[in-house]
Amino acid sequence: MKQIENIKNQALRDLVRMKKDIRKIETLNPIRFGSFPVPYYDSLAVKSYRGGGVECPYVLPSIPEYRLQVAGKEIAYCSFFVGNSTFYPNDDKASRIFFTVITVVDTLNSDSHIIGNSQFISRNHPDMVGQGSFLTSKDRVDFLAFITPEQHNIAIVYMRLFHMSYGNTIIVTPQKDGSFKSMQVKGKMESKDDSENYDYIRNNILKREKVVAFLTEDGVI
Repeated sequence: MKQIENIKNQALRDLVRMKKDIRKIETLNPIRFGSFPVPYYDSLAVKSYRGGGVECPYVLPSIPEYRLQVAGKEIAYCSFFVGNSTFYPNDDKASRIFFTVITVVDTLNSDSHIIGNSQFISRNHPDMVGQGSFLTSKDRVDFLAFITPEQHNIAIVYMRLFHMSYGNTIIVTPQKDGSFKSMQVKGKMESKDDSENYDYIRNNILKREKVVAFLTEDGVI
């Protein structure tokens, strides 16, 4: 594979990018983002990287008309997306969602924001990875997901592994006894738009009878 050879080639290392990655430890992310040498993205293919990112609207509970609740339970979500490129073609769409996690939280900060953190990393280009967390009163919901051009797409939530070919949306419910339950469902992947993704989660996924029952069953925090 060309990228393996590029990684070995010191002349292709993007040292400016590496130095920018040196930062303080981020305590709310599951895995520390370390600074390591990577090849220039264009050394693999010109304009092969077309962006990607994360949508985790921690602010939602503070905006009454956009707050996500199911039977009084506070709902949080986080989505990772990747740009339309040679490695991730997506017809005429600029980008697409490849992972969403939805969970119940019972803790907000003084500004009525969900407590957590998220991060999207392109340093393994052309493979992409995102991670994040949500804080509850007794626990922390940790999650990580990656996508590859070969479609080896995996998510890990609470260290449980999910093959996203069976569904790119993972719903997880922390339980009062300290355990958790999970549900994997198929969700929209065609495009990434903040309002479109939010509307889809609110008006589609969170309206599905099985999802509502799962989020509100006895034992959920």
